Amino acid sequence: MATVKFVDTTLRDGHQCLWATRMSTAMMRPIMERMDSIGFEAIEVMGAVHFDACVRYLKDDPWERMRLLRRHVHGPLQVITRSRCALGFELQPIDLHRLWIERLMACGVDRLVGFDGLHDLDNLAEGLRYAKSLGAYTVGWLIFSESPIHTDALYASKAREFIERAGVDTVMIEDTSGILTPERARTLIPAVKGAIGERPLALHTHNLVGLAQRACIEAVEHGVESLYTCIAPIADGNAPPSVQTTLRNLRHLGHAVDLDDAAIEEVSAYLTEVAERGGFPLGAPNDFDAANFGHQIPGGVLSNLASQLRSAGLGPRLDEVLAECSRVREELGWPIMVTPFSQLVGVQATLNVLEGERYARIPDEVKRYALGYYGTLPAPVEPDVLDRIVENGSPTIAPSPPEPEPVVEGLRKKYPNASDDERLLRYAFPAHVLDDRTPEPTRAAAGAFRGIGRLVEAFGASGHIGQVSIRRREFRLDLHR
Repeated sequence: MATVKFVDTTLRDGHQCLWATRMSTAMMRPIMERMDSIGFEAIEVMGAVHFDACVRYLKDDPWERMRLLRRHVHGPLQVITRSRCALGFELQPIDLHRLWIERLMACGVDRLVGFDGLHDLDNLAEGLRYAKSLGAYTVGWLIFSESPIHTDALYASKAREFIERAGVDTVMIEDTSGILTPERARTLIPAVKGAIGERPLALHTHNLVGLAQRACIEAVEHGVESLYTCIAPIADGNAPPSVQTTLRNLRHLGHAVDLDDAAIEEVSAYLTEVAERGGFPLGAPNDFDAANFGHQIPGGVLSNLASQLRSAGLGPRLDEVLAECSRVREELGWPIMVTPFSQLVGVQATLNVLEGERYARIPDEVKRYALGYYGTLPAPVEPDVLDRIVENGSPTIAPSPPEPEPVVEGLRKKYPNASDDERLLRYAFPAHVLDDRTPEPTRAAAGAFRGIGRLVEAFGASGHIGQVSIRRREFRLDLHR
């Protein structure tokens, strides 16, 4: 049997799903070298949402994070890119998207994953080919979904299109909703394998409904060469499955794997400590929930939706909103529930329920989607629903999407003394956000300082302890009475 390879996505998808993308560069730094030694095929580290979290919430420099990772990780680094969007939700000018790819690679990226929620290769092919011309290893991302139109034949066709139009080096099936059953894997994976020939096939799933380990086993049995996993405790639940459990399962079934278990456990112990200090949740597999097969909303979006309804005093209506999500998704032509379409469907469903009249209020993003601003739809919007969307949506949205004009030359004139890295941030974020980038203590660091504060208070209150010393790595604190 061929050795099963692993792509680690702890530093990208794991904390994105479980910690709201709040893992700071300072938290990552102590384990970079140890993760590099584990033997992963690649370590996936960034996507557009991580740039957003770095700038808005962590006050980290996302570009410096990339460069730091490159200095301390010798193995391949991987990032994900969505459509032709760079750092936004809307399709961006081609020159800006090219600059985005150039800067990612200049900061040390080896592998680039391209995905589009509509599987519209018009949004992906040019960027992936350009990345290959710069020396990147490219991955075409097929997003799994259950619907009448998302058949094995469709996925086989899209896999061929990734190869023929974009020339990707490998294809990956991504199950964002965690709904790939072993039974479907037995037909889907051979169909895609038959379409891509000798190119490798990978699987990336989530443990939202407890199916991830079964899906991984079935995938490997049917020819998948690489699995995407995370290191517990930043694994399972909304996140991808635990590499520790996956390794045990595959070895028990006789499959060859070649990862350093001791190094994995060292990293796992450190991450558990970070979670405890920072008050982050520990990942755990979810129980089976058949409702997920209807609405198919990914875990991060689902938890946010539930939280927002509770905050508005509408928590008991969550099931009603989720049922409406299933109906809206069908009426909008079965978009795959991945960013930005999972958010788009969730918001429209919520408005339909709360307004008491369906499609009375239309978010701009829903009208843009229906009019093709994001690309070619997987299936037509139901005609009567389309009429209501056009009638009730903003009149300022043109019936046909315009082609974005080039912007890079204008950015360089507007910010003559800035780097291209800074120009990309200036294009994507408001000035007041970028002008307030003084690093703040991370939640983990704040938790550690609170613990030290309590120790100092206890030492001061005690009359019989003469000295306390704390030492951890480079940190040292000595208290003397």
